[in-house]
Amino acid sequence: MINSRTIATPLVVLVTGASRGLGREAALQLAAKGCRLWLGVRDLAGSQPLVDEVRKRGGQAELLQLDITKPEDIRSAFEKIAALDGRLDVLVNNAGVMLDGGWLGNTSLTVSGATLQQTFDTNFFGTVALTQALWPLLERASSANVVNVSSRMGSNAIHADPDGPLKGAKPFAYDASKAALNAFTTHLAELGRDANIQVNSAYPGWVRTELGSDYADLSVEEGARTLVELALLPAGSRTGRFEFLGEDVPW
Repeated sequence: MINSRTIATPLVVLVTGASRGLGREAALQLAAKGCRLWLGVRDLAGSQPLVDEVRKRGGQAELLQLDITKPEDIRSAFEKIAALDGRLDVLVNNAGVMLDGGWLGNTSLTVSGATLQQTFDTNFFGTVALTQALWPLLERASSANVVNVSSRMGSNAIHADPDGPLKGAKPFAYDASKAALNAFTTHLAELGRDANIQVNSAYPGWVRTELGSDYADLSVEEGARTLVELALLPAGSRTGRFEFLGEDVPW
């Protein structure tokens, strides 16, 4: 069991892609820990029930219109969080897309440039841009955590095993974007050490979401646990890791 930090005052947390799936569940679990949530969503009107549920769980919530591929949304997110809270304790980079047409869809020979670009726009470029923009708010916290929601599909080590669990499953756009996200984790973790900011990649497991399908092993509640545990790591715990429930995942 991973020890989480004791929350004396509400931690200020931004979860991207918070309207459904893992993002929604992670927000609810963090709400139960008493966090103050900024919920990054594309549909403000349709997300009001999530705000109500966060409050029922014991958290505080603010909605953010946040498409991380839009610079204007990123600027607005910074301005609103800075104005109301002045800092950010936790950033959960959960927003992502899978456009390959399924786990047995595009390969490295069949994927189109457009699919690659659109996938990287959200899963990598948008995530990097948002994190860069919010870094000053993370630096203002006494300590902070960045959680990049990755996948074992981004593990080059697992893919390189010719008889491994991902044999035959090579949706290239999604896999490459998550591998790039993992590189962002390791590089950013080095920069975060002097600022007391821990940066880790989370593998939620194979989860029964729209992306994971009904055949997956884990419920969304179980899948969100790794995100929440890394979000609540005490200062000085560990950084630059790729984990599933506290266990290392091969890069």
